[in-house]
Parts: sequence; C-alpha cells; structure tokens
Amino acid sequence: MKIEGKTINYCSVNMKKYLFAVAGTVLTLFNFCAAAAPQKQLKADNTMIEMDKLRNNLKLLLCRKYSSGDTAALLQQVQSDGSLAGMNYHQEKVRGSAWAPAQHLSVMQKLAPAHPDAAARMLDFWIRTDGTSENWWWPQIGIPAAICRTMLMLDRKAGADDLKIRTILNRSAMGRTGQNKVWLAGIHLMKGLLYDDPSMVEAGRDAILSEICISEEEGLQADWSFHQHGTQLQFGNYGLSWFGDMAFWGTALAGTVYAFPPEKLALITKYYEHGLRWTLYNGIMDINACGRQIIVSWPQEKYTQIRETADLLKSSGLLKELPEPSGSICYPRSGYLIHRNDDFFFSVKMSSSKLVGSEVINSENAQGRYSADGATMLYTRHLWDQASLALRNWHKVPGTTEWQNSDSLRPNRAYYTENSSSYCCFAEGNTAAAMMRFCTDKLQADKAWFCVGKYIVCMGSNINSSVPGTVATTIVQRVRSTPVLLAGTPLGSGETRSAGKSSFTFEGMKYLLPENGSFHFLLDHRNGNWNIINLEHPSSQVSGDMLTVWQEHDPAAPGQYLYVIHPENLPPPQIEYLRGDNVIGIRTPEGVIAAFFAPGKILDIETGTPGLYFNFKNIRKFIPLSR
Repeated sequence: MKIEGKTINYCSVNMKKYLFAVAGTVLTLFNFCAAAAPQKQLKADNTMIEMDKLRNNLKLLLCRKYSSGDTAALLQQVQSDGSLAGMNYHQEKVRGSAWAPAQHLSVMQKLAPAHPDAAARMLDFWIRTDGTSENWWWPQIGIPAAICRTMLMLDRKAGADDLKIRTILNRSAMGRTGQNKVWLAGIHLMKGLLYDDPSMVEAGRDAILSEICISEEEGLQADWSFHQHGTQLQFGNYGLSWFGDMAFWGTALAGTVYAFPPEKLALITKYYEHGLRWTLYNGIMDINACGRQIIVSWPQEKYTQIRETADLLKSSGLLKELPEPSGSICYPRSGYLIHRNDDFFFSVKMSSSKLVGSEVINSENAQGRYSADGATMLYTRHLWDQASLALRNWHKVPGTTEWQNSDSLRPNRAYYTENSSSYCCFAEGNTAAAMMRFCTDKLQADKAWFCVGKYIVCMGSNINSSVPGTVATTIVQRVRSTPVLLAGTPLGSGETRSAGKSSFTFEGMKYLLPENGSFHFLLDHRNGNWNIINLEHPSSQVSGDMLTVWQEHDPAAPGQYLYVIHPENLPPPQIEYLRGDNVIGIRTPEGVIAAFFAPGKILDIETGTPGLYFNFKNIRKFIPLSR
C-alpha cells in the first residue's frame, strides 16, 4: 500500500505539474489571442484607411478627368428615365467606336462630377436595360470600366445584394495581354473598392504593375515603341491607352501602400520622353503612328490625350518639363523613323515578314493595306488638313511604290507574313536613314531614305512587277492650301506631266527631281466620305482641293526613283547620289550613307552583308538588313 501510496502520490504530484502546465499554456494562448485580436483589428482598420485613401484619390482624379466646362447641352439630352434622347440602344452588331450606346456611357461619366443626380439616373437606366455589343471588348472592358468610374465619382458601392450591378461588372475578369490586361486589371481594382474587397484591389494593382516592363512580346518595347496584336506598332491606340492608364494609376496609387515603385514610374516617363512625345507635331499625332484609328479628328484627339496625360505627370512631380523634340529617332523593333526640326516633321513606316504593318479591326482602317509599305508623312508649319485621308486614293500612299490595280485595300495579316520584305533603320543626332526591301508575290522594290539636317533624300531601285500593269511611286498626296509651282510656273487644275530633271514647290517645301522619269501632277477637287475608311462610321462627306504627285515606272525594265525634299528657302544640297548593283546611297562633304540590298561594293566600300552603311560625320555604323 505504501508502495502503491507512494506511487499514487508521485503520480498525483506529476499530474498537478501537468495540469498547471496545461493551464499555463491555455492562459498564454488566451493572452496571445487577446493581444492578437486588437492587432488584427488594427491591421483591418489600416487596410480600410488605405482603401478609403485610394477611393478618394480616384474620385478626385476621375472628377478632374471627366469634368467638362459646359455640360448644359449634355444635361438636356438626359430624359427622366435616365436614357439619352434619340439614342439607338439596339446596335449589338456594331463593334467599334461607332457603337451608339457608347455615347450614353460617355455622357454619364461627363455629368457625374457636376450633375450626380442625372448621372445616377443614367447609371440606373443602364443597369436596368443591360445593353451590350457582340464585340467582347464592350461587355468585358468598355462597359464595366465606365460603370466603375461613374460609381466611384458618385460615392456608390456594390454590396452583395446588388446583383444586377455585380452581374454586369463580373463579366470582366483579369487576363489577356498588353493593354487589354491593364484595362481588365484596373476594372478588377475598382471592383475591389466597390465591393470593399482589399484582396481584389491588391490583385488588380499587381497585375497592372506586371505590365510596366520591357517586353519581348506584346507591350512596351526596348526601343520605347509599343506592340499589341502581335509584332505591330501601336503607339496611337493601345500604346496611348497604356500611357494614359499607367500615368493615371501611378498618380492615384501615390501616397498609399499600393504605390508604384520608382523604377516602374521611370519606365512610364521614359516611354513618353523617348516614344510618344516624338510623334506629336503641330496639334496632331503623326498619321504613321496613329494605327488603325485615323478618321475625322482622332489624330488631334490623340495629340490632346497625350499632352493631358503628360500634364498629369508633371503636376504630380513625376515628369519634368521637356523641350519640343528636334533631330532624328527610330524604332527598329517597329519599322518607324522620325526626322524633325523647326521647319518640318518627316516620318517613315515600314513592315516585314515578321512585322505586321497595319490592321483592320471593327471596320477601322479599311483602306490601309499599303500604309506600312514605306509610307511617308511630311508636315510643315501649315496646318495638316485631316480631310486628306478621306480624299486620298489609297493606292497612292506617299512614299510607297505600288501596283496600281483593283486589289482590295483592306489590310490582312497574310499580306505581311506571306511576303519576304525586310527593313532596317538608324538615327543619331540630326542624321537618320532607313531601307526596305519591299517584296510581295507581285512586286519588288528596293527603297531607302536618307535624312541629313534639313534635307531628305528618297531613293528607289530594282522595281520589278511580276504582273502586267502600272507601277507608281507616290511623292505627295494631300489637300493643297497653297499654289503648286513646277519649275517656277503655277500649275492649274487637271493633270500635268513632266519628264523630270526639274523641281516643284508646295507649302514652303521644295521637291527636287534630279533624274529623268515620267512624273504626273494632278490638281483636282474631290469628294469623299469617312465611312470608306471606317465602314461603321456614319456617312460623313468631305470635299477639298487635292494635290497628287507620282512617278510611273516602265514595266519593261527595272525601275528607279529619286526625289529630294528641303525647305524652299535653303540652297540646293551638295549631294552626290550613288547607284550601283543592289546599292543606293548619298555622298556629301560630311561622308557617305549607303543602303546595300545584297553583298556588293560601291566607291571603296564593300560589304558581304546587306544593310545600312554609315561613314558620316562622327557616325561609323553598319546596321544589318533583317526580316
């Protein structure tokens, strides 16, 4: 018993120790939980404080963006049920910017800052009727984005019982690539604010942030151009929206836990400094940079959007004041070159078997097949007349060498990917050059552009067509606002022909034609319609006096061309024009620039590789020609 008693007493002692230990652990856990509870609550409170801060930032930015000086006319369009007077809300099959119900969303956002009651009626109408388009972009991006922005400006949220709102908003889900990914991520972030869901805000912010990078695929490129829909220049469409959205989110998130890191903000500003800023001149965005959206006032609107976004970055202290660009720049990944100074702006746009030149989506750019075949744009101090595009014969895009046939001018990807065209370009200081071996199944042409100071030399050779018909290189085609002088004599209406070795002047610029050739000058009055370019656009007629200058090439022999452009108040250039087997170039007192389209030799220069050769000023370069 004693033994048993001792054993019992021993066990009892250990049991007491065990029970005390358990009790201590329970007490410690209780104390820990008691201490953790307010910390967890504090973290939740801090999260909501950051959410409210971001919500307020967004409201201020959105109200600033959508505030309009005079909304009286817009307000009068809003009916008592929230609809817009005269609006056709049943346009499901219209896919692009001509989709009429988009006007409802636009007016709704513009009224929200100053007339919240009217905007609220419009929002309620849209939610009740749930309009949509067969184009995926509207139900997944355009409509949810407009609703989110309006609700944030109206200080509204979407609770769990707001099923109709959530049904519309939840058609948008993160995914896709490039700017589409940014749009969807921004909607996801805004939905997080409307749903009071911090995890959605964070996920949206992280997805936006992931697209602020240099990409080998779609998105921001290493040369500061922008690609979307594959390897294709998209400065004026997706790239413009990317810049606007990234500047917007960078500003909205500043001062919160979601703020962008400095290195990401630097990429946004560098894209403007070395990219978009260069495409702006005299109130418009360069047509060669606009992409498929070129009708009516869009180039002017794109100019304004970029300037306003830059102003937002400046007011936020993220961007310094920059002078107007001058000199030369090129974007090798996008086949795009710019040469500009205080007298003019000149650009070249090219394509290849790996670089898609243009597209038609939502019936936009329906005439633009040749718009990347070495297309050139020249702007002077005279205001560019946008009607030039509606009145243009799109078989004669300036700078291009094309077969003058009846083929469709509607772009398609096969036109680029199934040819064997190649190009390269280089720019430094106020010197630039580009070359393009244009090669389709019907036509071949070796083309080069040499830009030196205020002189532009456009040269071509080895022009051959495999089918019968007329081949022409177009020099000018645009609305004329000044007299046209051929060898000093004013040209009248109608067509005039010249054998070359002459010159003509137009809008302060002189065009030298140093070689013999069959040159045609057409001064005519034309009528046009914007819906030829954008098939969904309502009929919108324009008219104007046009100038078209082109050179026709003899189909019986390889063709060539040469023209030089410079301000008419400058003396003729001191340039020797070089021609050889598969090589064209220039020599000036400052050196030589030559385009080799095959291994060869000219002067004392020899290369075993096609490409651009520079021994000019302080430039010693060879840029290989590649697809």
